[in-house]
Amino acid sequence: MIKIDDYAYTSGLKNVHPIEKVSFALIFLFFTIVSKNVIVACLTFTVMSIGVLFKAKIPFKAYLKLLFAPFVFLMTSLFAIIFSIAPINQEGLEILWMAQIGSWQIYISPYSVQQSYHLATTILASVSCLYFLVLSTPLHQLMWVLKKAKLPTVFIELIGITYRFIFVLLENMYQIYIAQSSRLGYQNYRSWISSVAQLIVSLFIKSIRSAKDLQIAIDSRGGDEHLYDVELSMDYNRGNFIIIFISFVTQFSILILT
Repeated sequence: MIKIDDYAYTSGLKNVHPIEKVSFALIFLFFTIVSKNVIVACLTFTVMSIGVLFKAKIPFKAYLKLLFAPFVFLMTSLFAIIFSIAPINQEGLEILWMAQIGSWQIYISPYSVQQSYHLATTILASVSCLYFLVLSTPLHQLMWVLKKAKLPTVFIELIGITYRFIFVLLENMYQIYIAQSSRLGYQNYRSWISSVAQLIVSLFIKSIRSAKDLQIAIDSRGGDEHLYDVELSMDYNRGNFIIIFISFVTQFSILILT
């Protein structure tokens, strides 16, 4: 999480206006989700990955590591979609592969294969859009966009506070883990279970205390000040808007033709 924040503030696209980056990513994300078209999804993933690697200048290994976590969850979901279970005497099934277990059969159908690769390409393309936005846009720029979108102030401030507390919890977790490790808290399975339980309880207590301290700080200033009042002085780039328009036309044309 900390590395993602570092990449956002050192990205090669950090000086590009956030409206341009958000518009570019949302156009590809919209067509990917609405169309559920494999060609659109592959194009989206390719374009977003090129933007992350060559424009935002994120290291290739770091990008692969970020893709690994959603890929693992995706594989577990696809496993449940590809394989189906039915009684052994059920008729009218289109089967590519089948294994019999007692009076039941586990089989793979053409429809489940088609559904799985449609889902896989859509999810990976959507994740690439998210990573393009997160790895190229610092938090204050995203909050400025949310403010210009006329979202409620409470919603924007909750996003900022939640994002801040993620780093607070990570720092507290690291400190507790180091303290436990120095006292051999993870030397065997039993001590590992006990240490993890104590770590969770300690994190919960520290998060409650941090939230209480933040509330006291807000109340001491009257409670009516905006915590995240962000202003930007960045110029728009006409060339980027041309690219956004071309992307929209291209995605729309592929959707119509296919």
